[in-house]
Amino acid sequence: MIRAVIASPIRIAAVAGILLAPGTASGQESSNAPFAPLGLERMAALATQIVAGTVESVDSAWNHDRSRIQTRVTLRVERRIAGPAGSTVVFRIPGGTVGPTTILVTDMPTFEPGEHVLVFLRGTRGRLPSVLGGPEGKLGLTRSAERGELALQLPLPLPAAANADPTPTRDLAVVENFVRARIPN
Repeated sequence: MIRAVIASPIRIAAVAGILLAPGTASGQESSNAPFAPLGLERMAALATQIVAGTVESVDSAWNHDRSRIQTRVTLRVERRIAGPAGSTVVFRIPGGTVGPTTILVTDMPTFEPGEHVLVFLRGTRGRLPSVLGGPEGKLGLTRSAERGELALQLPLPLPAAANADPTPTRDLAVVENFVRARIPN
């Protein structure tokens, strides 16, 4: 669902030719999520890049015909789990703020400079990748004070496997090993 917020008393029911879902113009939230949960195994199989790091910048701009706002996120890579990655990765998310106009796309993650994240990205040649699976494609990380290592902000229950411990983990290395074991060759 896309919602436009304009810094004026005018409310609009359509943005860039895309009609809003019923109820959104009055501030009600729709209960229909655009993404069915993929799960960690499927995300690992579908992602073209999986990286962990720190958000360096978030830059929003109108597209060429001013019908959409896209946000470019630059991530300083600290751990490459899958796919190609240099010292930084740039990806896109729909929505953002340009001047007085904000386009919010529900069920899409948002990013802030300085934030530590693990992201699952999917892209094609010649285009910036985008976050895979909506909010599921971004996992928040923290940096431990004592060793400076990245860890998951919240415990993540891994799917049970014959030799896997199903207890929730905050250890990024455990998630990394789990994901790498499921990446198609």
